[in-house]
Amino acid sequence: MSDPNRRPAVAEVHEGGLTVRWSDKSPTHLPNFWLRDNCRCAKCRHPGNGQKLYEIVDLPADLAALEAMVAPDGTVKVLWSDGHRSEYGAEWLNAHDLIASARIARQVKPELWGKPLESDLPVGDWPQMLSDPAQELAWLDRYAALGFGLLRNVPAQAGMVAEVGDHLGFVRVTNYGRLFDVISVPNPNNLANTSLGLGVHSDNPYRHPSPGVQLLHCLEAGAPGGDTLLVDGFHAAEILRRENPGAFALLSTVPMTFRFSDDKAELEARQTLITADMDGVVTAVHFNNRSADWLDAPIDLASRWYAAYRTFAQILKRAELEVIFKLGPGDLVVMQNDRALHGRTAFDPNLGRRHLQGCYIDRDGIESRRRILKRRTTNRTDAAA
Repeated sequence: MSDPNRRPAVAEVHEGGLTVRWSDKSPTHLPNFWLRDNCRCAKCRHPGNGQKLYEIVDLPADLAALEAMVAPDGTVKVLWSDGHRSEYGAEWLNAHDLIASARIARQVKPELWGKPLESDLPVGDWPQMLSDPAQELAWLDRYAALGFGLLRNVPAQAGMVAEVGDHLGFVRVTNYGRLFDVISVPNPNNLANTSLGLGVHSDNPYRHPSPGVQLLHCLEAGAPGGDTLLVDGFHAAEILRRENPGAFALLSTVPMTFRFSDDKAELEARQTLITADMDGVVTAVHFNNRSADWLDAPIDLASRWYAAYRTFAQILKRAELEVIFKLGPGDLVVMQNDRALHGRTAFDPNLGRRHLQGCYIDRDGIESRRRILKRRTTNRTDAAA
């Protein structure tokens, strides 16, 4: 029921769009094409799947709102110059407002982490997650906030990492196969298959696109050493931005060439070490010293870029940013590949075996899984209300 003491909202048509002056919030300014392109009526969008039934060029170039009014329930009704009529709910308009404060409020703020997280790792029990969607959703929510998560009690059997990958998303096949073994071997095509310590890195920056998520499952952990090392790339990037804004600007605009080559693959890609969106929010970090090839940049930038590169690499080695833990048989770590940079300490293969299996899934798959579980939870809650 509407509040009888609440002043009604007013919609004002003007050149270029529409302004809704609400009684309890700042005005909402809506451009013509933006507003019309978001019409949800059955003529504009398929009622079953919500996909658009028209092309943007089908709309007249001089499209304009002719009339607009706000119904008592807050629905904004618009008559367009081509005769089409649209309705927009107040809740939808509020959720999609384009003013700066609304856009800032919609930004998902990552939970930056470092060494203190070692005492509160994001851990889920795999069998319990399979039987209880609420536990799976809770784990996925923490994974989304931190960019990584640990699973315990995954059967220490070959191939299980791909089963987990297909549950959380869809396994991505690469030149390494559907899954790959991380084990010390003679004459490896990748340093991961040695007993050497590895600095933190993101995997496969030489691909278009790089894998979104990496899974690593421990099958054997008898060798001393080989501890897993993680660093929050977003946290490191924010430290760089705060301490050296010029270096941040260089690494987020000038791309590095990454390359991998063996007898079966020749892979190369150029991308920036840091990716930020139009609002300056860090969305990805690609750092891999082993796969870095060469910098194709103007002469006057090259020296400054390398100074920035070294500065960022030094930040990534700060002890206060490192989270270190040891995977045991049945443990599986899930890492957002363009955020949770991973490495390991050296181990001695002469004193025991260390065997991990890994696979990649795309980032959108695991994000979709989380949204679906959240939607099901919301629907159950609404049905019970």
